[in-house]
Amino acid sequence: MRASSSLAKQQGFAGSGVDALASAAGLTSGAFYRHFEGKGELLSAIIETELEATRSRFSTIEPRTEEQLYLAIDAYLSLAHVRHPESGCVLPALASEIGRAPAETKAVFERALLELLAVLSEKVGDASAAFALLNQCVGAVMIARGLATDSAKRQVLEAARKSARESISSLSRAADRQATTDRR
Repeated sequence: MRASSSLAKQQGFAGSGVDALASAAGLTSGAFYRHFEGKGELLSAIIETELEATRSRFSTIEPRTEEQLYLAIDAYLSLAHVRHPESGCVLPALASEIGRAPAETKAVFERALLELLAVLSEKVGDASAAFALLNQCVGAVMIARGLATDSAKRQVLEAARKSARESISSLSRAADRQATTDRR
Protein backbone atom coordinates (compact mmCIF):
# COMPACT_ATOMS: atom_id res chain seq x y z
CA MET A 1 0.00 0.00 0.00
CA ARG A 2 2.72 2.48 0.99
CA ALA A 3 4.71 1.88 -2.18
CA SER A 4 1.67 2.33 -4.42
CA SER A 5 0.69 5.40 -2.43
CA SER A 6 4.17 6.91 -2.82
CA LEU A 7 4.10 6.37 -6.56
CA ALA A 8 0.61 7.86 -6.88
CA LYS A 9 1.57 10.92 -4.81
CA GLN A 10 4.73 11.44 -6.83
CA GLN A 11 3.46 10.80 -10.36
CA GLY A 12 -0.28 11.28 -9.99
CA PHE A 13 -2.85 8.55 -9.61
CA ALA A 14 -4.54 8.92 -12.99
CA GLY A 15 -1.20 8.87 -14.76
CA SER A 16 -0.02 5.74 -12.97
CA GLY A 17 -1.25 2.55 -14.56
CA VAL A 18 -2.26 -0.58 -12.67
CA ASP A 19 0.98 -2.27 -13.75
CA ALA A 20 3.12 0.53 -12.30
CA LEU A 21 1.09 0.74 -9.08
CA ALA A 22 1.22 -3.05 -8.63
CA SER A 23 4.92 -3.19 -9.45
CA ALA A 24 5.69 -0.44 -6.90
CA ALA A 25 4.10 -2.68 -4.27
CA GLY A 26 6.03 -5.72 -5.49
CA LEU A 27 2.95 -7.32 -7.04
CA THR A 28 1.98 -8.48 -10.47
CA SER A 29 -1.14 -7.05 -12.06
CA GLY A 30 -2.87 -10.37 -11.46
CA ALA A 31 -2.01 -10.24 -7.75
CA PHE A 32 -3.24 -6.65 -7.65
CA TYR A 33 -6.68 -7.76 -8.82
CA ARG A 34 -6.80 -10.39 -6.08
CA HIS A 35 -6.53 -7.53 -3.54
CA PHE A 36 -8.54 -4.82 -5.31
CA GLU A 37 -11.47 -4.91 -7.72
CA GLY A 38 -9.95 -2.06 -9.66
CA LYS A 39 -7.88 1.06 -9.63
CA GLY A 40 -10.66 3.07 -7.97
CA GLU A 41 -10.70 0.73 -5.00
CA LEU A 42 -6.93 1.22 -4.63
CA LEU A 43 -7.40 5.00 -4.63
CA SER A 44 -9.96 4.67 -1.84
CA ALA A 45 -7.55 2.48 0.15
CA ILE A 46 -4.72 4.97 -0.38
CA ILE A 47 -6.92 7.85 0.81
CA GLU A 48 -8.02 5.95 3.88
CA THR A 49 -4.51 4.79 4.80
CA GLU A 50 -2.85 8.15 4.17
CA LEU A 51 -5.41 10.27 6.03
CA GLU A 52 -5.33 7.83 8.95
CA ALA A 53 -1.54 8.26 9.12
CA THR A 54 -1.93 12.05 9.08
CA ARG A 55 -4.61 11.86 11.75
CA SER A 56 -2.34 9.70 13.91
CA ARG A 57 0.54 12.18 13.59
CA PHE A 58 -1.65 15.09 14.63
CA SER A 59 -3.28 13.14 17.46
CA THR A 60 0.02 13.22 19.37
CA ILE A 61 -0.15 17.01 19.72
CA GLU A 62 -1.42 18.29 23.04
CA PRO A 63 -4.66 20.26 22.56
CA ARG A 64 -4.17 24.00 22.26
CA THR A 65 -0.40 23.86 22.61
CA GLU A 66 0.91 26.63 20.39
CA GLU A 67 4.52 25.44 20.14
CA GLN A 68 3.54 21.90 19.11
CA LEU A 69 1.10 23.26 16.54
CA TYR A 70 3.78 25.61 15.19
CA LEU A 71 6.23 22.71 14.83
CA ALA A 72 3.65 20.60 12.99
CA ILE A 73 2.74 23.43 10.65
CA ASP A 74 6.39 24.31 10.03
CA ALA A 75 7.10 20.69 9.06
CA TYR A 76 4.08 20.60 6.76
CA LEU A 77 4.92 23.94 5.15
CA SER A 78 8.51 22.98 4.42
CA LEU A 79 10.51 22.90 1.24
CA ALA A 80 11.21 19.21 1.93
CA HIS A 81 7.46 18.47 1.88
CA VAL A 82 7.11 20.40 -1.37
CA ARG A 83 10.03 18.58 -2.99
CA HIS A 84 8.99 15.10 -1.89
CA PRO A 85 5.29 14.49 -2.49
CA GLU A 86 5.90 10.74 -2.35
CA SER A 87 6.61 10.92 1.38
CA GLY A 88 4.21 13.74 2.20
CA CYS A 89 0.53 14.35 2.74
CA VAL A 90 -1.95 12.87 0.31
CA LEU A 91 -4.10 16.03 0.21
CA PRO A 92 -1.91 18.35 -1.89
CA ALA A 93 -0.77 15.43 -4.02
CA LEU A 94 -4.10 13.84 -4.93
CA ALA A 95 -7.01 16.13 -3.95
CA SER A 96 -7.64 17.28 -7.51
CA GLU A 97 -7.71 13.67 -8.72
CA ILE A 98 -10.06 12.69 -5.91
CA GLY A 99 -12.35 15.44 -7.17
CA ARG A 100 -12.65 13.52 -10.46
CA ALA A 101 -13.11 10.13 -8.77
CA PRO A 102 -16.38 8.21 -8.47
CA ALA A 103 -18.87 9.03 -5.71
CA GLU A 104 -17.76 6.00 -3.64
CA THR A 105 -14.18 7.28 -3.54
CA LYS A 106 -15.35 10.78 -2.66
CA ALA A 107 -17.40 9.33 0.20
CA VAL A 108 -14.30 7.56 1.58
CA PHE A 109 -12.36 10.81 1.23
CA GLU A 110 -15.05 12.85 2.98
CA ARG A 111 -15.31 10.45 5.91
CA ALA A 112 -11.54 10.23 6.38
CA LEU A 113 -11.13 14.00 6.02
CA LEU A 114 -13.85 14.68 8.60
CA GLU A 115 -12.10 12.29 11.01
CA LEU A 116 -8.86 14.21 10.49
CA LEU A 117 -10.65 17.52 10.97
CA ALA A 118 -12.12 16.30 14.26
CA VAL A 119 -8.59 15.73 15.56
CA LEU A 120 -7.35 19.07 14.22
CA SER A 121 -10.35 20.87 15.73
CA GLU A 122 -9.51 19.44 19.14
CA LYS A 123 -5.89 20.56 18.79
CA VAL A 124 -6.73 24.05 17.58
CA GLY A 125 -9.83 24.52 19.73
CA ASP A 126 -12.13 25.63 16.92
CA ALA A 127 -13.59 23.58 14.06
CA SER A 128 -13.82 26.42 11.55
CA ALA A 129 -10.27 27.56 12.28
CA ALA A 130 -8.99 23.99 11.92
CA PHE A 131 -10.64 23.70 8.50
CA ALA A 132 -9.21 27.07 7.44
CA LEU A 133 -5.70 26.09 8.58
CA LEU A 134 -5.92 22.80 6.74
CA ASN A 135 -7.10 24.51 3.56
CA GLN A 136 -4.37 27.13 3.82
CA CYS A 137 -1.59 24.62 4.40
CA VAL A 138 -2.69 22.22 1.66
CA GLY A 139 -3.18 25.08 -0.80
CA ALA A 140 0.24 26.55 -0.04
CA VAL A 141 1.97 23.21 -0.67
CA MET A 142 0.01 22.72 -3.91
CA ILE A 143 0.93 26.20 -5.17
CA ALA A 144 4.57 25.89 -4.10
CA ARG A 145 4.86 22.60 -6.01
CA GLY A 146 3.80 24.41 -9.16
CA LEU A 147 6.49 27.07 -8.93
CA ALA A 148 9.82 26.89 -10.75
CA THR A 149 12.22 28.43 -8.24
CA ASP A 150 12.99 27.63 -4.64
CA SER A 151 12.84 31.32 -3.75
CA ALA A 152 9.25 31.56 -4.98
CA LYS A 153 8.36 28.31 -3.19
CA ARG A 154 9.89 29.63 0.05
CA GLN A 155 7.92 32.86 -0.28
CA VAL A 156 4.61 30.98 -0.56
CA LEU A 157 5.47 28.68 2.35
CA GLU A 158 6.69 31.50 4.60
CA ALA A 159 3.53 33.54 3.99
CA ALA A 160 1.38 30.53 4.86
CA ARG A 161 3.46 29.77 8.00
CA LYS A 162 3.16 33.38 9.16
CA SER A 163 -0.60 33.44 8.61
CA ALA A 164 -1.08 30.05 10.30
CA ARG A 165 0.93 31.15 13.33
CA GLU A 166 -1.10 34.35 13.58
CA SER A 167 -4.33 32.35 13.45
CA ILE A 168 -3.17 29.94 16.14
CA SER A 169 -1.93 32.76 18.34
CA SER A 170 -5.23 34.62 17.94
CA LEU A 171 -7.18 31.49 18.90
CA SER A 172 -4.97 30.99 21.91
CA ARG A 173 -5.49 34.59 23.08
CA ALA A 174 -9.25 34.24 22.63
CA ALA A 175 -9.25 31.00 24.66
CA ASP A 176 -7.23 32.70 27.41
CA ARG A 177 -9.68 35.62 27.52
CA GLN A 178 -12.59 33.19 27.71
CA ALA A 179 -10.95 31.24 30.53
CA THR A 180 -10.38 34.47 32.46
CA THR A 181 -14.02 35.47 31.98
CA ASP A 182 -15.22 32.01 33.05
CA ARG A 183 -13.19 32.20 36.28
CA ARG A 184 -14.84 35.48 37.28
